[in-house]
Amino acid sequence: MSDTDEIRDRENFVIEYNRLAQKRDSLKDQDLQGLVRLCGKSFLYLPPEYAPGSLILPTCFRATAQYLVQHAPETRGVFRIPGSVRVVNELYEFYCAEQTGGNIANTVRSPNLPTHINVGVHDVASCFKKFLAGLPGGILGSLSLFDALVAINSQLYCDPEFSRTKQSKIRARLIALAVGSLRSQFRRELICAVFGLLCLLGRAAEIAPREDDHGHPLPTSDLMGYNALGIVFGPLLVGDMLGSHAVKLADPSAGLFLVAESPSMKSKKEKRKSKEQTEDTQQPFLEVDKIHVANDITEMLITNWRDVVRQMRTSCSRK
Repeated sequence: MSDTDEIRDRENFVIEYNRLAQKRDSLKDQDLQGLVRLCGKSFLYLPPEYAPGSLILPTCFRATAQYLVQHAPETRGVFRIPGSVRVVNELYEFYCAEQTGGNIANTVRSPNLPTHINVGVHDVASCFKKFLAGLPGGILGSLSLFDALVAINSQLYCDPEFSRTKQSKIRARLIALAVGSLRSQFRRELICAVFGLLCLLGRAAEIAPREDDHGHPLPTSDLMGYNALGIVFGPLLVGDMLGSHAVKLADPSAGLFLVAESPSMKSKKEKRKSKEQTEDTQQPFLEVDKIHVANDITEMLITNWRDVVRQMRTSCSRK
């Protein structure tokens, strides 16, 4: 081999390496519209009590979620036990395939998982989480929506005036209104898909028998109930956007509220005037663990999701 051939081979290797690296990362930081352009869109079908209707999702989400609806309810440790790194990467890269060839485009747009990749439930669950982790803004995609959910959770939790049943109904109604206020249909339907799926899986764990036929206790440590799923998916609720907000507690009886960490651009005169106005009345703030708050909000959504769906259906029937 001549030096020229060796250089040419090295250049071809670099080009191919960069092409594959770009392909593997083509889904990361894509918004939902971008994911639809890359891998198409398909309908997800959840049982009626877990979704207000069929949901249109990017195919990468639809295929993995539909598989989990069918196979994950009986699987212990789902989303907690990681899948095979090799299989997860192979499945992820399948949906990263460049849409240059007709055959690839047609295959990727299939609403089901590829049959040539041998996957298990934990593999698909890990890939589903990986897709969510790559979304800008996480599952909700909106700090305003997150703020609203924090207010719903903290204020209703603290109010002693409501009975438990009335509180649950009001909470579900407010959550349905908050989610429905989002402009993006893709985002609304993704939220419905994620929390419908998690509620389905969480409920299967919550009602699983704790004793066998002889009254002996069954192992429960690997059951993924509402709390366990909230801990797993809390960090994915708004993703990196949570870093731009500080969750603070002014008065334990008044609930939580969020403020931006980034200071607004004000003149020195405005800052001095604002300081003078609030110096005597401002209460000391207590810092709160933001991830813990996100986990609580996620658990609230999963736990109340069937009631939220009923409210969504009621709202649709009134229109």
